[in-house]
Amino acid sequence: MDTALVLIRHGLTDWNLAGRLQGRTDIPLNDTGREQARGVGRELVGQGFSLILASPLGRAQETAALIAEELNAETGQPVPDLIERGFGPLEGRIMAEVSEEESASLQSQLEPIDDILRRAIPALIDLSVEHAGKKVAVVSHGATMRAIRDALAGTKLPRGVENGEIIQINIQRLNELAEELDLVSC
Repeated sequence: MDTALVLIRHGLTDWNLAGRLQGRTDIPLNDTGREQARGVGRELVGQGFSLILASPLGRAQETAALIAEELNAETGQPVPDLIERGFGPLEGRIMAEVSEEESASLQSQLEPIDDILRRAIPALIDLSVEHAGKKVAVVSHGATMRAIRDALAGTKLPRGVENGEIIQINIQRLNELAEELDLVSC
């Protein structure tokens, strides 16, 4: 069997519903989010996924556990490098209430996209090597997944990543991107 990696965004939380930026604040899934996670698990049945991993945040861990339950798959240790982007002073804020001017003035206090890629791309490569020949799903977060997806695509796509969305990772392209970004250790 070929190695396969997918990223899955955690299920819905009350803060997602309110448009409140979570970042690394550990907000739990709501009932809709739990059902989304189970639905993702049902969608993946029969595709050979044997391991479901997640960022250390509770909403990702719970999503992974619910998916694994549907698949009768294993879960493993948290993957810290796939945690959500740090949003600094914007965490906890309802984004519709933040002006463009305020958002722009705070950009320097947010985790840079390059930093997300410097932590996430090597982590995904390490997972593909460590679990060679297996199908692995990793539950992560919207901004982190968007940064990875857009970097792999080579362009900023116009939409975000929805709760419960699955993104297939092309491992060959992942390795090429690591080289392009000079993330390959000598």
